[in-house]
Amino acid sequence: MYEGIYELRNAGRYLFITAPQKLPHYTTIHRWVRTGLPSAEAKLLPKRELFINFQDLVSLRMVVSLRLAGFSLQHVRRAHQKLQDFTGQSRPFALKDLWISKTDIFVHMEGLLSVTKHGQYAMEFIKDWLQRIRRPDIGDLDLSFVECDGQEIASAWTPEPNIVLNPLIQFGAPCLKDTRIPTSAVWSMFKGGDMPESIARDYRVPLIKVQSALDWEKRIASITS
Repeated sequence: MYEGIYELRNAGRYLFITAPQKLPHYTTIHRWVRTGLPSAEAKLLPKRELFINFQDLVSLRMVVSLRLAGFSLQHVRRAHQKLQDFTGQSRPFALKDLWISKTDIFVHMEGLLSVTKHGQYAMEFIKDWLQRIRRPDIGDLDLSFVECDGQEIASAWTPEPNIVLNPLIQFGAPCLKDTRIPTSAVWSMFKGGDMPESIARDYRVPLIKVQSALDWEKRIASITS
C-alpha cells in the first residue's frame, strides 16, 4: 500500500480545520509530533524537512481527538506506547477507532481492551457508556479501514462528505470524492477567475463538490503561521 506524503504544516492545517472543537493553534501539532509521533527518525529532522505519511496523519488525528477529550499529552503518549507493545505496530492509532471513558482509553482487539489499565479486557456491554473517537457530524464517513496482516488499518480519511484523502490517489492529497481531482486544482481555477459553475462543467462533477472543495481550501488559506 502506498503511504502518501504530507508536509507537516499542511497536515497540521487539515487537522486544525477538521477538529470537532477549536484548537489553541494549528502549530501545536508540531509539538505533538516531536514529543512522540510519528517516529524517532522524523523528530530529528528540521521542521521544514519533516514529512509524514498517511498513517502518521491518521495517528495525529487520534492524538487531536484524545487531547480535545481531556487526556493529557503524557497520557496519550503512554497509551500509544502500550498499544505499540500490544499490537506490534509502529502506528497503532491508525489500526482501529478508539473508545474512551472519562479516565480510560479502549481499543477493540478480540474484545474491548483497556489501554491504560495494564491491558485488561472490559465487558463488551461497557461500550454503551463509552464515546467513540470520530467526527460526530459526519459519523461513519470519517475513516475507512482495510484488512492488512490480520488487522484493520486506516485506508482513507473522509474529513468532509465530499472530500477524501486516500494514499493511493494523488499521493494522498485531498480530492473530490470518487474522483482524482485535488481540491487544490479546483482552488487554483477559482483564484484564476473561473466560476464554480464553470469548474463543475469542466470537470463534469456536481456543483456541490466544487463548492465543498472551495470551502475546504478557503479554510486552509485562512490559517496563518
